[in-house]
Amino acid sequence: MEFLILVCSSTLQDEILNYLEAHQITGFTRLASVTGSGQGGGTRMGDEIWPGENAVFMIALAGDKADGLKKWVRSYRSGQLREGLKLFALPMAEVI
Repeated sequence: MEFLILVCSSTLQDEILNYLEAHQITGFTRLASVTGSGQGGGTRMGDEIWPGENAVFMIALAGDKADGLKKWVRSYRSGQLREGLKLFALPMAEVI
């Protein structure tokens, strides 16, 4: 099992939700409006100086579903025209 953290431009939320629904991934947590700064994605603080916001999806997945989501993110990131999207994959030892 893996704990996957997707950080994306807020404009990608519908696309990610569509992916999750299409692949019957029903367990996730979404933080719809977050701010921050990252390498490659720039700074998004939701104000006039640093416009824009991000979203975060936290998902615990195993096997083919985890592999499929990682493959989809890799494919998206390889495209020319894209919004910010990163995936952090962490091993999950226990859920209490």
